[in-house]
Amino acid sequence: MIEIKKDMEVDDSHIICKQKTDETEKILDYDYKRCAGCTICIVLCPKKALQEGPLKEIATGLDAPPILIDIDECVFCGMCVNFCPVRAFKMTINENRPETTAEELAVKA
Repeated sequence: MIEIKKDMEVDDSHIICKQKTDETEKILDYDYKRCAGCTICIVLCPKKALQEGPLKEIATGLDAPPILIDIDECVFCGMCVNFCPVRAFKMTINENRPETTAEELAVKA
């Protein structure tokens, strides 16, 4: 069974979500200052992990993200990253693959 660890932190206007397994670390960086609040990401999210923030309050000057992320529901699929028209979302994927020796490759062949 794969163990999945998730974490979220805020750094200035960036909401940084992390998902770690033994093989990968995915980092979803949402810069809410870049976000236009168009909600395309909300409509496209297959797990409904995104929802509207307090848009009326933001319109009156509240410094809050237009989009809220439910890290427990997010599967780090990257749909928000791929379709955001203002590139408010970025994802970094680091793969930790065990090194394979030449002998192990020969056995697999």
